Amino acid sequence: MLKKLLSFSLYALPVIFFTVCYFLIVTSGEDIFQGANTTPDILGDSIAAFNHSARLADMYAWSSINFFDYTFNFGPDTIFRIIDVIVAFFVFYFATFIALGRRPKLALKDGTVFAGIFLCVMLTSYGTTLYGGFSKIHNYLLISIVTLSFCLIFFKDLLGQKLFSKNALISKLSIPLMLIFGFIFGLTSSVTGVAFLLCLPFYLIFLKITRQKIALKKFIFSWRGASILGILIALFCIYVVGPGLADYDTNPVYLAVSDYLPLRDIFTNLSDSIARIVKHIAFNFGRFLVPFIVLTIPVAIYLITLKIKHRLIFPKFSRVEKNFFFFAITFITIHVLALSQIYYYTRMVLPIYLIGLAVYTYVLIRIIKTTKIIIPLTLIEIMFMLIILTIRTTFAIQYLNQVSPILDHIKNSDETNFCITTEQIKSKNLPYIYLGQEDFLVDWAMPQKIYNKTIDFCK
Repeated sequence: MLKKLLSFSLYALPVIFFTVCYFLIVTSGEDIFQGANTTPDILGDSIAAFNHSARLADMYAWSSINFFDYTFNFGPDTIFRIIDVIVAFFVFYFATFIALGRRPKLALKDGTVFAGIFLCVMLTSYGTTLYGGFSKIHNYLLISIVTLSFCLIFFKDLLGQKLFSKNALISKLSIPLMLIFGFIFGLTSSVTGVAFLLCLPFYLIFLKITRQKIALKKFIFSWRGASILGILIALFCIYVVGPGLADYDTNPVYLAVSDYLPLRDIFTNLSDSIARIVKHIAFNFGRFLVPFIVLTIPVAIYLITLKIKHRLIFPKFSRVEKNFFFFAITFITIHVLALSQIYYYTRMVLPIYLIGLAVYTYVLIRIIKTTKIIIPLTLIEIMFMLIILTIRTTFAIQYLNQVSPILDHIKNSDETNFCITTEQIKSKNLPYIYLGQEDFLVDWAMPQKIYNKTIDFCK
């Protein structure tokens, strides 16, 4: 009974965390800029988002934010908030699925993995992407859920697990279904689809080197080939029909803060461009690997104690597992390299960070086979989840109480122009971990329209 209760807690606490995040949050300045609490125009906003960045994630974020009030009130946005909580849960569920190599169950081991991955996101700067503001939440929840579920299908295939043969109807529909899913995966983000395609030639070389049979014809004329075709069609829509990376070329934030290096400028000053790209690569990989290095320190100490006690036996991974490792690590590496034109924001690599955590955990599970550590680890995880839940709830309620009077004054006043100081809308955050939210107003979007009244910062 105690194990069942602990297992349930490991799954339930992240759900409670996201419920607090999505129902107590105040819309951010970017959310308001994109049309929060304005008349919905799904088609118009979707077209505008496509012309802006040609990403399915942006199309969803721009078209859904109109339904959201500045703070939660029972209305149409209730459905969207519930969907956000469900999708957030399944993001970590699919990451756990990859880590376990099977469907997660309501069991202590599975719950420990689920909670562990959750904490490895929320105790780093990656976590703010999933609760800071609805623009990022809607973008990267969608990118993460699509990337993880799409990769899960291929990872299961690499591990030799049958996917579509059990059901005759699904088997017949697998090609058109994966064509559509490949298109959705490719269109969701401008980077993940490209990185996935670039993995394929490296994987073929790996198979050749390891003397494994390459059935190209079978690959091309199966659901695998159909999904690749779907990605190619999506990338055509992004980079030929749509604007491609035009937003990076015109956005001063990327140029100034992220040191964005446009492709057209690389060959105008080659030596300087190479130096900047090398700096970007070093910074990006360093930033990506830091959480794994920190995580490895306690793991290494525990493994050393097992070795001293002669309880550590390193497993021999099968050929299909090595194939899975190679493809996953190649995908992660190429994805980070694909961002070499900038110093990346953590949100841009959240999906592959989750995949990295899942692969790391997959290996760890097979090295540490003792069950004695599970109960202590469970209690530690629950303690940390309760701490971050308490802090996030405190920050959320505090900010809601801070901004609500301002909103009420704007709504009920006869004035049409308002001046607000930056101190009035400043959100509290912890260093690195954050656990707060994005500010209600941002200078780059001012003046803003709230309740059809003009809002600006006091000068």
